[in-house]
Parts: sequence; C-alpha cells; structure tokens
Amino acid sequence: MKPRSLKKSLLLLFILFFIGVKGLELPGSCKTSQYYDSGVMMCQSCPANVSMVVSQDGFSCTCEEHSVPVSIGRCRPCNATEVVSVDGRSCVPRRCQASSGKLVCRKCPVDYITVTHGLDGSPLKEMQCVKCARGYRPYNNVCVRCESCVCAQQEIVVRGRCLPKRYVNDRPKYDETKMHPNELLDIVKHEYFCTKNDLLACRHLASECVRRFYSLDLAGPCRLWIQPKIPQPKGLAKLSIETTLNEKDPTEIDLARGMNKLNLALGVFTSEGRLEILRDPDLTPPCFLPLSINIGKDYSIDCRMNISQLQPSFNETLSPFLYTENDLKVLPVLLRQTNGQYVQRGTWPGKFRRYFIIHNSLSFTSNMTNTIYLRTLLIRLRIERNKLKSTSLQLHISIEAQYAGKSPLSQSITTTLRVEHDMPSAGVLRGLEIWGGVLGALLSLYAVAQWRGNLRRGGLHFTIVPYMAGAIADALYFAAWFSTLHALAAEAGALGLTLPLSRSEEYMIRAFVYSAVGLKALKVAWINWNQCRCDIFFMDWSEYNPPMKDTPVIDKSDNWRTSTLAREWSRLQTKRRTSPAYTVPLTLIIVYLMRPWHGYLPQNQGYKWAVGTLAWWSAYVIVTALRWLMDRVLGAPTAALARLCTGLGLSLLVFQEEYYAHYVHGRNDDSDARSLAGPLAACRVVCAPQLRVVYKQLSTPGLGGLVEKGPRKVLLSKFLAAFFERALDGLSWVASERTVLERLLDVELVAREPGNTSALLYDPGDGAPSCFNVTWWGEEWSLGSFDAMIYGYVFMTTGDTLVAGLVTLVAWQIMKLLRSSFGNKNQREKTDVDLKL
Repeated sequence: MKPRSLKKSLLLLFILFFIGVKGLELPGSCKTSQYYDSGVMMCQSCPANVSMVVSQDGFSCTCEEHSVPVSIGRCRPCNATEVVSVDGRSCVPRRCQASSGKLVCRKCPVDYITVTHGLDGSPLKEMQCVKCARGYRPYNNVCVRCESCVCAQQEIVVRGRCLPKRYVNDRPKYDETKMHPNELLDIVKHEYFCTKNDLLACRHLASECVRRFYSLDLAGPCRLWIQPKIPQPKGLAKLSIETTLNEKDPTEIDLARGMNKLNLALGVFTSEGRLEILRDPDLTPPCFLPLSINIGKDYSIDCRMNISQLQPSFNETLSPFLYTENDLKVLPVLLRQTNGQYVQRGTWPGKFRRYFIIHNSLSFTSNMTNTIYLRTLLIRLRIERNKLKSTSLQLHISIEAQYAGKSPLSQSITTTLRVEHDMPSAGVLRGLEIWGGVLGALLSLYAVAQWRGNLRRGGLHFTIVPYMAGAIADALYFAAWFSTLHALAAEAGALGLTLPLSRSEEYMIRAFVYSAVGLKALKVAWINWNQCRCDIFFMDWSEYNPPMKDTPVIDKSDNWRTSTLAREWSRLQTKRRTSPAYTVPLTLIIVYLMRPWHGYLPQNQGYKWAVGTLAWWSAYVIVTALRWLMDRVLGAPTAALARLCTGLGLSLLVFQEEYYAHYVHGRNDDSDARSLAGPLAACRVVCAPQLRVVYKQLSTPGLGGLVEKGPRKVLLSKFLAAFFERALDGLSWVASERTVLERLLDVELVAREPGNTSALLYDPGDGAPSCFNVTWWGEEWSLGSFDAMIYGYVFMTTGDTLVAGLVTLVAWQIMKLLRSSFGNKNQREKTDVDLKL
C-alpha cells in the first residue's frame, strides 16, 4: 500500500473512532431547519429573527428570498415597495402611489427590463424600467440580440430567424402528417442558412435527415441532398458513401496472416459541428461502438437503460469507422425502420454512413412525444478466401441498425449489440460427400450380408430395417467426425488462425449427428428386443433318460443347479466388453487435460464436438486395451460360463433364430465316447429343417400325445439332449469349422450341407462360448458406438462435457435395467426357473 493511501486510511479510521466515542453527527443527519457546522461536526440552527435560512448545500446559512445581507450572519427583508437589486446587496424602492385606499407599485411591462443600478454601479434611488432597443429582446432581465425583431419587409420570422418570404413560398410544401409544424419550421430555417454556408445549420439539417431515415420527400429534411439541381453548399455534410470504379469497396477488407481482431471506432457528429472519434470501448455502454471484434467469434449482449440516461449524451448522429494503426475508414450502415422495412437508397447515391441512437419527435395530432430508439445494432462479417493470395482472407463487413418505438408506459429501453460471422467453407461438406459415400456403401453392403445370414438362420425379412439403420447411423456419424477432424487439421496453421465452421457446415454436422443417434437407437432397440425373445434350455444330464414310450417326464425346474446356471446367465446378459463406467470418467480426464489446447480452437460447436468425440474414442480404446490385457493375464470372463456348466453338469442351449442356436456342453461324464470335447464344447448349431419341424411339434400345445405326458419344456429339453447324445432316427449332424472371413464379419458366408444334416460350427482355438452373441457382450460395437453418439449429441446440444457424461451413464443404466427386466421375464417364461428362489 502506498504511504498516501495508508495515511488516508488511518485518518478515516481515526475520524470514525472519534465520532463513535464522542457521539458526533454526520452530514445529512441534520433537520431541514438546521445546517451542518463542519468546524464542530454538529448540526446547528440558523440565527433567529435575522431573515436567514439554510443554504442549498446544507453547510451554512443564507439570506431569505427578498432579503439582503446587513452584516456577517445577519440579513434584513426588503419592504413590499422595494425590490432586491441585481447584485443582491441592496433594496431599491419602486414607484408607488395610493389608489382607492390601496398602495399600488409599479411593475415593468413584458418588453422591459428592471434596472436597479446606475452606470457607475451604485444603487438607484428608484427602480427604473428600460425598454430593449430594436433588434433586442428581454431574457432573464437582460437584453439579448433578437434577429427576428429586425426583419425586413420582404422577410418572415421562422422560429426566431428572418427568412426571405420568396424562399419560404418557393420551397415545396410538406403535405405529409408525419412531422410536427414546429419541427418542419426548424428544418426550413436550417436549410436556408445552410445554403448560406452556415456550417452549424448544415450539421443540424444533416442530423434531422438521418433521424428521419433519409426521407425521400422533396419537402423533407433531406431536400439539399436528393435534389441534384440545387447547388450544394460548401458545408453540406456527406451522408452517403460514394465509390467509383477505380475505388475499392469500403466493406471489403484484406485480412493479413494472423490478423484475428477487427477494431471499430465511433464517429460522433456533435450539434456544435465537431467530429469526435471514439476508440476506447470504456467511454460508451457495452451495447454500442467502439468495439473490438475477435474474428470468428459471434457476440451478443443486451443493455437495459433508462430513457433519461440516453437523452443528453446520445442525441447526436453517429458513424462507424474501421481503424488500424495508420488508417481510418468509414463503414456503411443499413437502416431498418420501426415497421421492419429497410431504408431504400432511392435517389441516394452509394450507401448510408450515419445512424442515430434515439430521436424524440412531437406528435402531429396530439401534444405527445414519440421516441424511436436503436433496438439492435447488427454487425455481420462475411469472410472469403482470397483468390489471389492463398495466405490471406477477404472480409466483407455490413452494419445494420434496427429501430423500434418506445412504449409510453415504460421509461426504459433495451438495446442489443450482436456480431455474426458468415464463415467460408472449411471443406466439411465435400468431406461429408466423400466419407458418407464410401462408408455408406461399405456399411450398407455389410448390413445386407448380415441380413442375408439372418434370413438363413430363420429370421424375418423385417430385420433389414434395423440392420440398415445401424449401418447408415455409423456412416453418418463417422463421416461427420472424419470430415470435421480433416477440416480442423487443414485449417490449423494455414492462415495463422483457425476459422470456425460456416453455418451451413455447422447445421449439416448437427443433422448428421442427430440422425445417427435416432437410427442407432432403432438398431439398439431391435437388438434388445431380439435378445429378449430367444428360446433358452438348461439340460440336466444327470436326469437324462432315453425317451421311451412309458417313461414319465418329471419337472425339475426348481433344481438348485438349474437356478444357479439361470442366475449366471441372467448376470451375463448385460455384461459389456468395455463398460461406460470406466470410459466416461477417463473421457472427462482427457478433456480436462486438453483444456489448455481448447483456447486455440474457435467457439464452434462442430469443432468442439469433434475434439470431444476424439477424447471419447481415445478413452474407449484405452479401456478396451486394458481390458484385453487383463483378460490375457487373468483369463476372459466368458470362460466362467463353460466351467460353471461343467461343474453343474448342465448344458446351455440358446436359440438366436429359428434355425440357429448356441450350445455350451456341460456334461462331465468323460467315459462316454459321445461326449463333445474341444472346440465343439462351445459351438453354434445350424439346425436341419426336420429337427426344427419336430421341435415345433413338441413345443406347440395339443399336437400329439407326447405333450400330455409331462411338462412341455422338460420334454423339449430331453429331445434336444437326445440330439447331442445320439442322433435321432433319420437325423445326423456334422462338425464344421468357420472360415476366417466368417469369424471376422460374424456372418455365415459358406453354404452348409443341405438336407436333414445339422451342422455344428466351431472356431478353432477360441474357448469363448458363442452364446455371448445373444448378450450385450456380442453387441459391443453397436452399444459402444451408441454410447459415443449419445455423448456427442448431448455435448453438441449443451456444450458441457460433464452433463454429456452424466447423461450417457444414466442412459446406460436405464437401458441396462430394462434389458435385465425383460431378459429375466423371457428366461422365466422359457425355462420356468424363478430367479427369486
């Protein structure tokens, strides 16, 4: 702290302490009849019976009205027959006489002034009334010059000035009822004296022309500008920007490499005829110029102000300027009237260069004041790439002033300053065409291959819809992401600054992302619906007996081993390869670490979404890689199902489609030569049509006598167990290894043996049960990309990474709860195993 500031602070503390101890009074606490004596710091009353009252500032006493000072602290009132002299020091008698018993004193007429002192400054013995000379009139008891008082015979008085009658008569008559007569007379007066090269009159006339929105009426305030036959006075101000063929458009500006700011100054044309250039933004409210604009960053601010605050300081016309260190260039302004219509140039050459903030005009029909104010100042910046110089940009700037009328019921107005950018194309649209075409074609072909395999497995033709929806969603999402990343990489460093995306590119990216989320949601909903309707069988080999005609069938669905396997299968239905519980926090950490780099990015949701998506997939890859390493070291969690089946002596059979099932062999009787071993212990079953026909006959109530002899599901389990124990009459099966391409794309491309031969498909060296394909484990790509799309969708909408992460986690948990609920319901209906036991 500086010594001077320290002394002031100590003095203030001492005074406050002294006041608190002594009980002294502060200024402003005195009564209306008291004044504050700063010497004793107390309130005092003025002396009584001396014609003194409290002064206006409240710190002393002064003489009452119609009183004069006699000495220090004493005044005396003047008599009723006296007046106070001009200097306020003496009482001067008036000429009075008695009339009808009353005393009547002289008063000066309207055209006279009161004189109380002589030429030598001494008070007169009697007040005198003096008439002002020709050409002067009384004003505040002083004779001032009056030009209208000495008008010639051929002149007429117009608003206190003498104008030639011929000029007034020859001037076009103003027939409209939009202007009050007094305002029209002022315009006529300023117009005449402007033709006489009166600079101040020309300034007033220019301001009126601007406030009347550059009126095209020949009798209006803009007459000297729009009538070419009238010689223009030397002091006539320029209200439009005129350019020739050799001059450069003032709205076109070359941006050098690395130039990322644009400075706008404000030119104020005062009523005294001066032009002031304001460059400091602190001199005006934030909703007005001057302003420093960051290239590529939109800006908007609202200011609510009282109308009385704008009257004294904003009643002048303004002009925007673009300034650099060595240059000052005026910018054109486009005006929009209160009715929403633009001011047309008409006979005006070039573009307008002035605007106003507030204008009060008298109503033509009533004695009211109408207020028109600047509602919105809109600055549009259109940036184009320089065709001649690849390292520079061309900027076109347009300024639009939009006006509105103030309600007479309110004393406040709201003004808005808005900066909008129209950016050049960054190549995103072209990238969307390329990436969208390539990815769309490849993924559509893959979707058709999946659909064809689904039909072979016994699926419905309707499944083409979710398959194509998922493929198109991936194509849209990754095409938008790759195109945006490519544009960001191409823009960075090319011009010294990274420009934001254009509005069309921004809207197109949003459309792609939002469409991808909707289509992917359809695919995920179909996946969950399809998985919650598959047939499930738990085959207990310890209770297996060959199906003889008279052998009773016993329902053992409440067996503890069956319940244990059912619970494990219920738990595995929603198990993910890469859980969002780890991906979301790691994504937020990566985004936080990238925060310093975000300052170099433009304020554009498209680029932010691309960088946020990059953080998501980076976290996803890291979590997936760590999970793969853990599975290699500790063992994959999918192997637990096969071990559980072996330990319980149960086998699991899940039908994905009508002719396609997944089998996990759990028979622990190794003495049987028919026992499946090796890769066949966890295989896929391509069912022969005859097997499926028998399966349907046994599963349909009322067909044959087999159903009445026991529970239908137990009978089906025994039938399917017999298929793996030994071939039924007329049925056989063959083991077949899936090709590399089939394992990679998860589709059946090779036609298996036709007829009544069922095929057991296995993957060499892969101990993971194929039944995980009917759980979330086998749909990791669809679910993982869906999580990424939800995260990107919310982040693009809100711009908050934390909200996007929370919404993704909530959506995952809700979907998991629904999937578990419907999956358990399906398992209970298909196996009669109640998981509550």
